[in-house]
Amino acid sequence: MPGARTKPRKRKKKLLSEASLLELGRKHFAKDFPNPNRQGCPPKGELKRLAENPRDAHESVLSHVSSCSPCYRDYSHSLQARKKKLRSKRVSRLPSRAK
Repeated sequence: MPGARTKPRKRKKKLLSEASLLELGRKHFAKDFPNPNRQGCPPKGELKRLAENPRDAHESVLSHVSSCSPCYRDYSHSLQARKKKLRSKRVSRLPSRAK
């Protein structure tokens, strides 16, 4: 009917994909916790240990990484290097194809 009030349409919320959500989290930790003076930061070796063998790392290091963007970025770089190294080891173990 003309002039009749209608219910406003509900907007459908677009759900984030898992990949989008992970990327949002990475950006958040990498940028939203500045620490320009690196106050309270663990040694870089501890961040590398967290990336290479998380069970051996101190819980305080993990806690710090979640609230310090520079340390998160260092940890993230170490983690990416570790993953790259593991991938190259797997590829080198594959049997070569004979032609």
